[in-house]
Amino acid sequence: MANGRYEAGQSLNDYVDMLHSIYGSTQNYAKTKADVYQHLAEVCGIAGKHLFKKNDLETAARFIPKIFGWACALISAVSPAQTNSEDIILRKFPGVCPYCTARPCSCWAAEKPTLNEKSLENHFYRNAPRQARGINDLELMFAEIYGHTWTGPDGSQDPIRYIYLRLIEELAEVSEALRFQHIYPQNFQNEIADLFGWWFALASVIRSRRVDDTLTSELLWKSYPGHCLDCDTAPCFCAQGPVRELMSKPAPGALGETDRLTSLRNQGAYEHDIEAYQTLNLKLAFPAACVRMDVDDFKKVNDGYGHPAGDAALKHISSVIRQKCRPRDRIYRISGDEFGVLMPDTSVDEAYGVMRRVVSALKATQVIWTSQDGVSTSFPISMSIGVAECADGSSIKAAFEAADAASYVSKEGGKARVSKAPFDGQQE
Repeated sequence: MANGRYEAGQSLNDYVDMLHSIYGSTQNYAKTKADVYQHLAEVCGIAGKHLFKKNDLETAARFIPKIFGWACALISAVSPAQTNSEDIILRKFPGVCPYCTARPCSCWAAEKPTLNEKSLENHFYRNAPRQARGINDLELMFAEIYGHTWTGPDGSQDPIRYIYLRLIEELAEVSEALRFQHIYPQNFQNEIADLFGWWFALASVIRSRRVDDTLTSELLWKSYPGHCLDCDTAPCFCAQGPVRELMSKPAPGALGETDRLTSLRNQGAYEHDIEAYQTLNLKLAFPAACVRMDVDDFKKVNDGYGHPAGDAALKHISSVIRQKCRPRDRIYRISGDEFGVLMPDTSVDEAYGVMRRVVSALKATQVIWTSQDGVSTSFPISMSIGVAECADGSSIKAAFEAADAASYVSKEGGKARVSKAPFDGQQE
């Protein structure tokens, strides 16, 4: 679980919060509202292709969670303060049709009455506190209000086709609301509520037609089980977008966790991550390798070439570590010349191989530093490295301590080498 409180039967607000905690600071950190909307439009379109062009209900069903996930991401992008998503829906649909204020709706086949905002507000305060807010509960609410309308005005249309067309219509309304949000900021909430309404309808009908009659909450949880399915971790450790990877820029809001010189995660982030994984607040794929690295003879660099040259050496080292580690590995500058790496789903032998490549790359490439007067100097740099393995979150701190001790073994053994810690992954 992402922070120990997420589960399959959770509320809509919890899903929005969970998805933001997993992907917001990594995969979605640089995406604008328009970017997120484009992803939402894409997955809606792909779902339609499988529904109607390929007649593949099972594949289409896999895109139901994706539509939901990007709709939640859009709410987070528009309202970074995490607007109450449940209230957005229930203010528009407070257990009744917003136009005739009936359940089931009695006005759907005729001209819609004028929306009475005062009456709608009264229904919200009367009904919303009692409304269960789980995914299945909200799906049931929409089915009870509008289920009899899902075959179209004449009652003869295929519900999936009719609902999907209405979903796409609302997708267009959301686009318009985004374009004019600076003029009518509240209209986005109105339109996203409508979009969710038709999403719940589509999920309900598709679920009823599948051989595997999985509840919608279970379908969502299979796609978003409190962590990223690809890297089995929360927050997501997957490769970042190419712009961020090339620029090595921290995500907005992560400056306090980022080392200013190298753009690696800093000592505070290192300590926070160890504590979080050790107390089981975050999910990590085990076994995990813990690596500690110490620059050899760094004082000689600072004394012989000056501190600016030392800074250039640290940047060079950071670049080499990034190149040899996977994007999903977390790399830290722990102190002045000490580094660490947390490698999920990695054995001590695998980490040993990666760190050997780091040592080789440092031997093959010297640091190039240009002084303020334009004189270029090159000099070698090396590191002594220790690696250890941990089997679960409770032993992660001990594994890093063992790796640190192993780095001293490397230093005492001649420097520029890697040592495995004699550590069995269990906390003593």
